[in-house]
Amino acid sequence: MNYTKLQSQYDKIYSYFRTTCEPFDFLEWDGKILQVWDSNALISAHHLKEVGDILRDK
Repeated sequence: MNYTKLQSQYDKIYSYFRTTCEPFDFLEWDGKILQVWDSNALISAHHLKEVGDILRDK
């Protein structure tokens, strides 16, 4: 995967959570689960399939 595609996917995911989620500090991705964090507290976790659905919908 090239940098441009990776950056595009990150931008889509970040935009999705910025517009549909409560405020957060950062996203953490381990390759299987995307975690949404705020003030050192886990807000939500999303599995790879959910993240894929987000990318397809954008």
